[in-house]
Amino acid sequence: RDMRRLLFLLYCATAASVSRKQDLQPDVIKYTIQMIGYSPEINDDYVAVSRPAIEGYIVGFEPLANADRIHHILLFGCTEPAHTNGFWKGGETCAPGATHILYAWAKNAPSLNLPRNVGFSVGHENDGIRYLVLQVHYAQPFAGDVRDYSGVTLHIIQKKPQNFAAVLLFASGEPIPPGKSQVQINMSCEYGGNTELHPFAFRTHTHAMGRVVSAYYKHEGVWTKIGARNPQWPQLFEMIPTNPVIKKGDLMAATCRFDSHDKKVPVQMGSMGVNEMCNFYMMFYWDASEENPFPWGAMCGFQERADEVRAGYPKEGTQLLPSRPDLEHHAAQSKYPFGIIEMGAFTNIDGVKLGQVAGLTFYNGNLVIFHRAGRVWNQNTFDQYNVLLDKTPINDDVILIVSFNGNKTRLVKKLGRNKFYLPHGIYMDKDGFLYTTDVGSHTVAKWKIDGNDLQLVWQSGQKLLPDSDKTHFCKPAGVVKTDEGVFVADGYCNNRIVQLNSETGNRENEFGLPGNGPAQFNLPHDIVSMPTGGHLLVADRENGRVQELSTHGDFIIEWASGLFSNIYSTDAQDDYIYLLPGRASRESEAIRAFVGRAGTGLIEYSFAPTSRPFGQPHVIRVSPDGRDIFIGDIANGKSTLWMFRGFKPLRTEETVGFISDGSDSD
Repeated sequence: RDMRRLLFLLYCATAASVSRKQDLQPDVIKYTIQMIGYSPEINDDYVAVSRPAIEGYIVGFEPLANADRIHHILLFGCTEPAHTNGFWKGGETCAPGATHILYAWAKNAPSLNLPRNVGFSVGHENDGIRYLVLQVHYAQPFAGDVRDYSGVTLHIIQKKPQNFAAVLLFASGEPIPPGKSQVQINMSCEYGGNTELHPFAFRTHTHAMGRVVSAYYKHEGVWTKIGARNPQWPQLFEMIPTNPVIKKGDLMAATCRFDSHDKKVPVQMGSMGVNEMCNFYMMFYWDASEENPFPWGAMCGFQERADEVRAGYPKEGTQLLPSRPDLEHHAAQSKYPFGIIEMGAFTNIDGVKLGQVAGLTFYNGNLVIFHRAGRVWNQNTFDQYNVLLDKTPINDDVILIVSFNGNKTRLVKKLGRNKFYLPHGIYMDKDGFLYTTDVGSHTVAKWKIDGNDLQLVWQSGQKLLPDSDKTHFCKPAGVVKTDEGVFVADGYCNNRIVQLNSETGNRENEFGLPGNGPAQFNLPHDIVSMPTGGHLLVADRENGRVQELSTHGDFIIEWASGLFSNIYSTDAQDDYIYLLPGRASRESEAIRAFVGRAGTGLIEYSFAPTSRPFGQPHVIRVSPDGRDIFIGDIANGKSTLWMFRGFKPLRTEETVGFISDGSDSD
């Protein structure tokens, strides 16, 4: 049964890897290889997935990962994968034959773009790379029910570049003696090929004991630096500012400096956290018209001409680099397991029984709950013309303002008695005004809190009268206010976004058509604003996606996946986009919430409760500090407010300014 589930997730992850983005360069294909929704079971858990290599030339690598979850990622090009089922556990990557390292990532390294006219050849008969294998190393199991979809997006072109790229790995298996403040582990190989090598980027990797890793080559008696880096910094491929050239007969050497002063026994090299590693990755290119210098893969694990290395290796390559606390902070991996932990599943707040929890927002650090009290939306709520049958307002306070101390609740205020018919969306602005949608009365309203009462500022739409013209709504669903006005997802009947003046409630614009194309909708159910850039996120419910749009309705990007078929709600926090299905895609699968990376259209991880499954989740909101996630559930007879607590991941952009990322590439 477990293997059937893994194969199903493998199919879904493949479907999840296709994103649609407006500004994709016409000559670049984005191809993503991702993990299948895996949850590590042990410390130092190694797993791998394989995909057929599409024919082309890789010119860029875009990681989809965070060091809170992932220790490192390696991408290999293989003639054949180690296993044929697409997913396996353990450290195997390629079957016997050609094994090429294409990319490596760790410690929150940013994207890598290759120099102009350089690319990795994959998928061709003569390059030996028929499959791509993504190996992921998880340091420890997650907390809570979390599944990971980390991976790498490849930027691929079809035009053959002037130069082909490859990676040569220096790696040592020599153990580290204990009790020394400085230990040097050396590797060296004489290059015997006829094709000139042009190193252009490098990456270093050790575990916690590494202090500096460097590499040089010796040509005609002169040592030339390839690169040096502190392995405790983000383990990116750093561009080489010079233009080194390695020729036949040159001695290539690398060394790792370790600090073992606090160790009592030798530390072995190996893949586990208790081991160490000594790696220097040299990314290089050669003239594409010349012979491939390493058709079976490039590696140096020897100590050839060792006396020359010991006697002449530049001292600079063993010296500590200046401290960079900013880089070390960004690269730091959490001592605690990553997780989205269920903190509570509340069916009442201080004795107030929750009805269907339709909307959520925040007010001065408190949570605002918009629920339906004793009224339930079912097949008897509306007639065939979308007219509400019970035209009496709800005789209960449907707005609850709640403070949280850990998972302890306190009801601060309750509001809204006899003012709403069937609550749906709610938003509170920074000035304390509330904006609501009422699917029962077909109206959108702005309110001011006055003590324990709500004062109506304005109302848009004709009360209890649904229609599709410019003065009506029909079951309006989501609402948000931005600097440009109030935006309403007029979703159940009209498939449009309506813009209102926030001061008057007058209509200013509308956009959207029925359909499944860009900026088209099949029940726009929720709408929020992006934290930066002023764009909108729309939960396009029955199209099973979230669309990012400008405030004028221009399509930017979408998040869609084979992992879900509907999306009821969305939210954004920092670099992450939250997606919430309201129904299971298949009876055998429980509902999960998904988290994607902004700007990618891709899913990065998912989570679910551990006490019991979601019923019918309806709305998701992340607290302004990014610490807590709240989900409103409208399951009949089990209306619930779910509370989760998670980590606030570091922003990947924090390192981009510190290194050259090859931004002059095509």
